[in-house]
Amino acid sequence: MRFRLLYVFLPLLLGACSKAKGPVRLDFIGNTALTSSNRTASPNDTLSTRAYAVGGESLLRRLRIEVTYTPGLSPILYPLPISNFDADNAPASQTLVYLDSLITPLFSTRNYTSPYKGGEYIFDNRFSARSTSGIEQWTYTATDADGQSASRSYRITVSKADSAAVFHNYTVLMRPQPATATDTLRNRARVFLNLRYGLLLPRYAVLNNETTVQPNQRLIDLVCVTNSTGATIRLDGPASDSLGRRLSTARWPRANRNATRLLRTSLTAAQFAEARTTANFVSAFAAGTPFFTSDSLSTGVLAQNNVIAFRTGEGYYGLLLVGQLVPGTSPLLNCSIKVQK
Repeated sequence: MRFRLLYVFLPLLLGACSKAKGPVRLDFIGNTALTSSNRTASPNDTLSTRAYAVGGESLLRRLRIEVTYTPGLSPILYPLPISNFDADNAPASQTLVYLDSLITPLFSTRNYTSPYKGGEYIFDNRFSARSTSGIEQWTYTATDADGQSASRSYRITVSKADSAAVFHNYTVLMRPQPATATDTLRNRARVFLNLRYGLLLPRYAVLNNETTVQPNQRLIDLVCVTNSTGATIRLDGPASDSLGRRLSTARWPRANRNATRLLRTSLTAAQFAEARTTANFVSAFAAGTPFFTSDSLSTGVLAQNNVIAFRTGEGYYGLLLVGQLVPGTSPLLNCSIKVQK
């Protein structure tokens, strides 16, 4: 995967820059809408960072983003009383390669000529904060053709008010892209979900032309998919037949595809709200029925207020309530999720 520069910003941001020589430089562009330094966030907040890299004597070649979650993303099932919890038993830190891509730097446009020999590059990273309490450390690294690099980092702190609950709950907004969407929109759409963690990833964090993000594939329980026109929305487990026809086994090996079972239930939104225990989740799953007789790993076409019972490939049970659902050229799906810890 190779990303191209957002050309439109450079004449406005960089027109006064003078000719520069030297090593790679990397900075975060700051304004009130962008994350460029340490901050706090609410669970599942949508955040944006704009990274700007400048090449020195050699061509800018690669951008890599890593994120470390401390503690790890697994929701913690606290003992009673909670004062008995030993912090040494918290999940170990997890580091994900969020982006690892060759890049095409800018040298000139019709209205702008770069003063930098190695070119310039801007990348907008729109991402979701963790759904569990903890810290996430984001590190961006730009590298040139000679292997010279520059890095910048920031830290996000998230607190979840009901962390001591016996189940994990969160809401998630997904925007699947129809076939008519640009490659950029499809690559950046956050539609790959880990149900237990509440971790929502974009395509470039799961699929690229190398193998550096393949470990993230093992985290994915659901993929939000739309049809060619955006008229319908569904959820597929990575091992489902319907999704499997779209995926290359070279880019997403079958060994990395989780078999998430998805069953139709007769539960109402009110009954979803009352479900608060693992026993409730298991009972709903036991009473559920597949959407398709030949494939229990896909929901088929979703409708508002559908309640879906699921079991992840790791054996965790939960419920998903379809909230706002908007088909069309810019489809979106908002879901509330409860899952056992």
